[in-house]
Parts: sequence; C-alpha cells; structure tokens
Amino acid sequence: MKSSLRMGVATALLLLSNCAKDLSCYRDMIIGVWVEQTFDGQPVETNLQNVHIFDRSNSRTIRYIADFDGDSRNIVEASFVYFVDCKIITTIGPYSANNVIVTIDREEEVKRFNDTILRVKVVEDRGSNNTFLPDVQEIVYKKTNSKNLNAKAIQNLWEMTHSSDPTVPPFQIRFNSDETYAIFFEKESEGEEDEEEGRWEEKVDERGRYTVYDFFLTITFVNNPIFGLPEKNDVACWEIEITEVEGEKDKEKDTAKEMTMRWSAVRNINGQLVEKSFLFTSVAPPIEEVE
Repeated sequence: MKSSLRMGVATALLLLSNCAKDLSCYRDMIIGVWVEQTFDGQPVETNLQNVHIFDRSNSRTIRYIADFDGDSRNIVEASFVYFVDCKIITTIGPYSANNVIVTIDREEEVKRFNDTILRVKVVEDRGSNNTFLPDVQEIVYKKTNSKNLNAKAIQNLWEMTHSSDPTVPPFQIRFNSDETYAIFFEKESEGEEDEEEGRWEEKVDERGRYTVYDFFLTITFVNNPIFGLPEKNDVACWEIEITEVEGEKDKEKDTAKEMTMRWSAVRNINGQLVEKSFLFTSVAPPIEEVE
C-alpha cells in the first residue's frame, strides 16, 4: 500500500515537473510576433492571416483587417491578457466588433512548438459566436525573425517586372523608413517618346502605410482603384521574399548590387483560392530619404 502510494506521489511529481518545464519553455518561446499560416491544415487567404504579438507583460495583441462602412477596410488591433499553464494558452479580454464590445475567452492546447512554428488546437472558445477569428479547431502560426530582416531591405525604390495579373499596369513603389510609401504609374503618352527619367508620375492623392513582419507585408492602399478601392481604404497582405543579386560590373565603379523582391498571396476570387504574385527589381541609384 505504501509502495503504491509512493509510486503515485512520484508519478504526480513527475507530471508536475514536466508541466513546469512546459510552462517555463513555452512562456519564454512564445514571446514575439507570430503570423497565422493554416486553419485546420488548409492554406488561408492571405488577407485573413492575423498577426499575433505576445509580450512579457502577458499582453497578446492581435492585428487584423476590419471592414468599415461595408467596403472600406483597415488594419486594427485588439489587446488581450494571456496565460500559459502547461500546454494550455488562455486568452481573455474584450474587443470591439461592429461597435459592439465582445469578450473573448479562448483556450488553445499546444500540439507542436519550436523556434519558428506553433501549432495549437482550440480546446474551448467561449466567444466563438462573436469572435473575429475563424471558427477552426487547429491553427498553425509562424514566428517572424526577431531581427525583422526585410524591414530594412524593403526601404528602396522598386519597379514591378512581372505580375500574375495582366490587367495591372507597370508601376514603381518606394518604401520609406517611416512606414509610408509612394506609388508611381507610367505617364500617358502624348505622341512623343518620353525620356526615361520622366516616365513615371507619382499618384499624389494616395498616402497609405505599410508594415513588414519579416516575411509578411501588409499595405493599406488609399484611393487606389487598381489595388484597392477608389476613395476608400483597402488592405492587401503578402508573403514577401527579398534577395540580393550581383549586378553588371562597371569598370569605374564597384560591382553594383541589385535587389529582387517577390510578393505572393492567396486571394478568394468568386469562391476559389487563387495565387497572385508580383516580381520587382530595385531601381538604381539608391533613393534618398524623403523628409
């Protein structure tokens, strides 16, 4: 009897020890920025991939696209309190949904956890009838690089060289260090061939913003009928990849370094998930910082 009791106590202590290790490990590893990747094992429309930010003060901030006035959209955020208990992540707090305050009370069980991937099963979601998160059972998150490598690399002037959508006209886009951007379209021809330096014209009535989460880019377009909505705000999210390539050699100068960038996204078009993509090349010489 005493032997069984001792064995039972030892087993309980072992479980508590493992639980404590999980708590310590997950509590440290979860700190950072995570982007949703799949729901129930299926790819997610890129515009539905929310960004989750866990900090050491037990605050969980979720940034997501919200609709306003029916067709105007923007990036908004909601902050919650989270707790880690063994393999359970509990998130609690209110947020505004269509001007109505709703409380979320959600439990996620960790199924896989490493430096870059977090896979959870939604155990209980007491706010599932009102929550802005999709009603799914399993979510996979990908962690961004802590150095946010592409946040600096994207600060350049880029020319679109290929689009999966042939209706998109040629354009250039310049990303500034203050998370604003400028977009340029080709000038309309007036019968004479324009000089190369006078080929592009800035769309001056557009003053949108962007944010880079390493591999994930969000852009808020303003008054843009091609990428967004005329006289409205719209948001487009993209998976991005920026690489450096060696340019052509110049006898009087060092080898020029060029950058290439790829945007890719999954869009829901008429009920079908369709991949869209853009390819860009950096424009030389490097741009000067805009005040």
